[in-house]
Amino acid sequence: MTELMNAVILTGYGGPEKLVYTQVPKPIPQKGEVLIEVGACSVNNTDINTRTGWYAAEAEFQEILQDTKKNDEETSTGWSQSGIRFPRIQGADIVGKVVGVGAGVSQELLQQRVIVDPWVRGESFGDYKYVGSELNGGFAEYSVVPAVNVCPIQSSLSDVELATVPCSYSTAENLLTKGRVASEDLVLIMGASGGVGSSAIKLAKIRGATVIAIVGANKEHLARDCGADYVYPRNEQLAANLANHEITVGIDVVGGEYFETIVKALSIGGRYVTAGAIAGPMVSLDLRDLIYKDIEMIGATRFRAEVFQNLLGYIEQGLLYPSVARVFSLSKMEEAQKFFQSKIFFGKVVITPENKA
Repeated sequence: MTELMNAVILTGYGGPEKLVYTQVPKPIPQKGEVLIEVGACSVNNTDINTRTGWYAAEAEFQEILQDTKKNDEETSTGWSQSGIRFPRIQGADIVGKVVGVGAGVSQELLQQRVIVDPWVRGESFGDYKYVGSELNGGFAEYSVVPAVNVCPIQSSLSDVELATVPCSYSTAENLLTKGRVASEDLVLIMGASGGVGSSAIKLAKIRGATVIAIVGANKEHLARDCGADYVYPRNEQLAANLANHEITVGIDVVGGEYFETIVKALSIGGRYVTAGAIAGPMVSLDLRDLIYKDIEMIGATRFRAEVFQNLLGYIEQGLLYPSVARVFSLSKMEEAQKFFQSKIFFGKVVITPENKA
């Protein structure tokens, strides 16, 4: 008989009603794969964006919103700019225990506690796939991933705490890596109260940089707790506040109207690096700012394996202290995503299977 497991499956583009808690066949690891008993897996913007089709080009996105485009795998609705095959189990931030291995995988991995690097890499950037997007992820009791993507981890942090790391912290570390952030930099982080932004504060401080955190109202103290040197709210005084600083790197996960604010605040030779646009992907740019200030503009999505290895080093050295906002059981996924979208919290929203709750 086929062994079943509990999971949340995404059945198509749309609202939270597209998330279904049900039983599905327990996956079996194939050659080069491992089976992980999931301990925890956190929620990220990518889960919402994939469900709503946000990654599609603007014309395709409008078709999805109007429900005139269905589950077309030719649309660019994933991080890899390819279509999503439904049903899909989402969840990139997998932490758990290896309980099975496929052919060609060392038996030494069995029973080891592991954390998953969510980027499954091909020979080129164009061949990359993301766990929970192009491949089934961790919003389930068990998950199968390539053995090369699992990293045994020695840490006093709990599974829930470690599950805050793979997506948010690796995205933040990639932003800082591509921005070449070093101790002499003054780094502006727009959206510093979210998972990626708060991670970026901590990681920038590990590099010795000075940090300006931009947050929503009433979250200033939380950014300071993460180590930010200067904290400003997103309000009408923001541009004036930033004018007092020589900002060398702008880290942005917000976009929208704030894009122009960051660009104009950068000093000559500054670097603008982005990995998100929660305030909107369509922005206004005065090319004179780009040209005559010699600004670099860098997109940061895919990352090399060494970025994730850097994070493991920080964890094992005790340099990272993840922030957990709230924990939900797997069956409460719809409630968890609604809470996540409220943005009334600081830190990460984490999911645990019922038997781990």
